Amino acid sequence: MKKHNCLIFLLSIAFLLPHQYFSTTVEKFSLEDLVHKSSKIVVGRCVSTESRWNGKNTLILTTSTVEISDQIKGETDGMIRVVTVGGTVNGITQTVSGMPQFEPGEEVILFLEPSKNTGWQPLGLAQGKLRITKNRITGEMEVVHSLSGLQLYDPSTQTTSAQESPARAPLRLMMERIRRLVRSDSRQ
Repeated sequence: MKKHNCLIFLLSIAFLLPHQYFSTTVEKFSLEDLVHKSSKIVVGRCVSTESRWNGKNTLILTTSTVEISDQIKGETDGMIRVVTVGGTVNGITQTVSGMPQFEPGEEVILFLEPSKNTGWQPLGLAQGKLRITKNRITGEMEVVHSLSGLQLYDPSTQTTSAQESPARAPLRLMMERIRRLVRSDSRQ
């Protein structure tokens, strides 16, 4: 009975903790950093997701297959496999705060680095994924950058911060800026 009461007490405390205790801290990347550090930058549509246990049955990994519509940096064969930690297998769910998730049909801009598994992973967790959507008010295409679940560490100031709400920008302007940075980066 004591163990049961202790578990209830600990769970009660966990629900009362501020959101920051359930976040992942990663280095803060500017758009310039994302472009420079990425091996591949692509625009595409998620066509499928599949979650499986890793070889040791210690982590659930989700592989999202993305059909590429535009290669901005790096070469691909038209499809790319993006591997993220977390997912659901046989009713068991694992999550990692700040890890991006993908939905079939979702359009994205991805800043990718090689994963330890065969495939690619978003650079800086959710920092490496921009969702493309239509603005409900203006009808214009835009990118939405949600960093929910992340605490961003800025090494220059040695401070952490969190994004209050998703950042939005017109798709056309974001694409122009990314392409300009890629051209600039390739000249160096």
